[in-house]
Amino acid sequence: MTITAEPQAKPGPPSALTNPDTGHRWYIHPVTGERFISVTTVLSHIAKFGLTDWAARLAAQAAFDNLPMLNRASRQPLCNSTRTDDACGNCRDCVTYWLADRHNAERDAAAERGTKLHDAAEHTILHGPGVHVDEDAKPLVDQWYRWYDRYRPEFLATEITVISRKWGYGGTLDAILRFTEQSRLPKRLAHLTGLPLVDDYKSSRNVYLTNGWQVGAYANADAVLLPDGTEQPMPEIKGGLIVHIRPERVQMREAYLTEANFAYFVHMCRVVEGLAAPLNSVLSRPVTMTMKEAN
Repeated sequence: MTITAEPQAKPGPPSALTNPDTGHRWYIHPVTGERFISVTTVLSHIAKFGLTDWAARLAAQAAFDNLPMLNRASRQPLCNSTRTDDACGNCRDCVTYWLADRHNAERDAAAERGTKLHDAAEHTILHGPGVHVDEDAKPLVDQWYRWYDRYRPEFLATEITVISRKWGYGGTLDAILRFTEQSRLPKRLAHLTGLPLVDDYKSSRNVYLTNGWQVGAYANADAVLLPDGTEQPMPEIKGGLIVHIRPERVQMREAYLTEANFAYFVHMCRVVEGLAAPLNSVLSRPVTMTMKEAN
């Protein structure tokens, strides 16, 4: 990959570099300097069904909920500083930007709750229960504990960074786990008992097909990258699992680790690499037809 990223604005996974404007992430090898594009960054280039309509509805709802503010903004002189630290927040341009940004604010808040869920799960796996949980994430964490207490999986690893030199990607998987006979998995998932599984927690409203590709990418990585730059062989993986956690329920889905599904992800890696290519490597400079040539 040739894209560069600015230093990350907030903590992320070890060895990760995140562009604060786009959220795109790369993993930088602490010893060799190799760059590995994040699995989630690759998959973020695929539009998810319904998100455009959802974003439009959020903006429309915010407008109806704030009609007096919109009325005042229509009479306010423009500050000409929208999207800067000097923005007034009250003029038409500032309020328009605020409305158009409602989906980003909601997305970021949901991502923050998801991060808190992952942090609580990691703490419990490594140190046992007792971690402080903010009130906004408590419903999700409570459901994770419900799942954890019900099935009592054996955790083989948690929050580890994996890389693939062959395909040029990296990522941080949530856990590698194994269910025992005492877990008494539902019949539909009973065949996973005893197998080492890549496990991914999802707290978004929906689970998408690409989430299965994400699990497959982690499972097919070449090595585990430790914070000090040393590497370990990738543990043996025999299956994939998504634990979908919502405030009202928990659902589990098997992720099918087939060659075909992994090939789709690899193909997407190459597409994203192409999107990062300089424009002049794909198209020439424009040649404008003059009026004389037109006649």
